[in-house]
Amino acid sequence: MGNKEGIPEGYQVNLSDFALFQSVMKNRRAYQIVLSIILGEWNVELREVKTEEIVLNDRGKRAIRLDAWSLAADGRQFNVEMQNDTEHDDMRKRSRYYQGLIDAPVLKAGRKTKYRELPATVIIFITQEDIFGRGLVRYTFEESCLELPDLKLEDGTRKLFLNMSVKQGNALLVSLLQYMKKTTLDNPEIVTRENRLIELDEIVREVKMSEEWEDVGMSILSLGMERGEERKLISLVCRKLSKQKTPEEIAEALEEDQSEIDRICAAAMKYAPGYDVNAIYEELHKKTA
Repeated sequence: MGNKEGIPEGYQVNLSDFALFQSVMKNRRAYQIVLSIILGEWNVELREVKTEEIVLNDRGKRAIRLDAWSLAADGRQFNVEMQNDTEHDDMRKRSRYYQGLIDAPVLKAGRKTKYRELPATVIIFITQEDIFGRGLVRYTFEESCLELPDLKLEDGTRKLFLNMSVKQGNALLVSLLQYMKKTTLDNPEIVTRENRLIELDEIVREVKMSEEWEDVGMSILSLGMERGEERKLISLVCRKLSKQKTPEEIAEALEEDQSEIDRICAAAMKYAPGYDVNAIYEELHKKTA
């Protein structure tokens, strides 16, 4: 049985849970602390912060929902994404798509608008796994010339991928990521408890005690858990479909309702044989929306 706030017994809410992540990142000071540690810049001043910002594609194609966007006083745009599921998507191409849509609304129409007015943009993905497999806590990408590697394109874009699974590297960054993974200063994986991390922890505890967290955060968390369970079921169904199992055999093996398995199988067949779990999930919810 869960507690009075609706969280399952024994479940610890961490910053890696998008409900708490978004609630905390609404706090400008918390966002500044996170960025200052990630970028290694002491004084990151943010002018504007938005969470769950929807950016539409004007051609009616796929929109994106930004976890935590911000605009700095020096004109730079930042977007920080908490990505717990990297198995069923390509984070490299996701970062490319995000970059394009974040830039799209910035410039006004007309000949007088110059591309030099595009602001510098930093896109940050925080992942549970090492998606590049090179053992770094941080991977930073900027455009450069293949023929002359020291020649930088300097188009104002930078993409960072932060890896929670590595516990070596910059001590403060490692500690921040381990704190996000298990959000308590008692976490033994935290190797340095610098003042900014202590201040962030104070903000997190304030958020957890707020009415907003009880009224909104818990419902978001509950929804996230439901989505996670549904994606897990879709993944299991896809694995069995790839082994040529029938919907009836799958329902029996998974002990799930036949109508639900039939519904998933019908959507999944559109994406065979690759079985993109995220695409199947969106297909199912597009039908029921």
